Amino acid sequence: MATGWTIRPIRLPDEHLPTGTREVDWQCRACATPWPCETAGEFLRQGRCTCGATTWWETRGPRKWHVGPRCYTATDVILRQAASLKVYREAHPHYPPSHYYPPKPRRVRRQKPPYWHRPSGPGDIRPGTWTWVKPGALHPAWGDIHQLAMVTRPGLPKCEVWLILDGTVHDVRADQLILAGGPRKDRPAWWSWTVAAHLEHRKPAGQASGTRTAVQPSLLSGLTDV
Repeated sequence: MATGWTIRPIRLPDEHLPTGTREVDWQCRACATPWPCETAGEFLRQGRCTCGATTWWETRGPRKWHVGPRCYTATDVILRQAASLKVYREAHPHYPPSHYYPPKPRRVRRQKPPYWHRPSGPGDIRPGTWTWVKPGALHPAWGDIHQLAMVTRPGLPKCEVWLILDGTVHDVRADQLILAGGPRKDRPAWWSWTVAAHLEHRKPAGQASGTRTAVQPSLLSGLTDV
């Protein structure tokens, strides 16, 4: 085995790093020649900065060097990073993008109503029933997501609900409200009904929506043929 044999370093040896200021020509620490020296050149790849200055990147490492005066300040770096981050966030917005929503119109605010009711069967909708408001049923300022709300005044075609998010009161179409219950495996089929379907279910047979009872005119009931 030959004497003096050593493993070739993977990264640029520290003794061949540059020395000097950025305003003057750099010198190799070991070779006393303009940097990069012949040894350093084996571990570097050359590039060019946007300002026109030569840059050197370590081929197998994260280090890089900007030869010549620095073309940017720390503030410039922060501003550029902030601009890049803004572009990325605009291209990949998080849901829901609350800053895209219009201003919220005025709505009455109340404390949590002192009701609590869990439906026990089809049509059993009373004040205190918790429901989910479907996306789009509220003003766009409240977002296009499901909102948890309590029914405070059942009715058709609209119910009054109290929104748990901010305590505001809204009139929402009953067909845009769905029940909130336990785990899906424990729910009977009527848990998937809308509040409108429940309210229609408990109506008397002759009062279903869309049905009309014909009334026979009695104006001529007392007349006989002449």
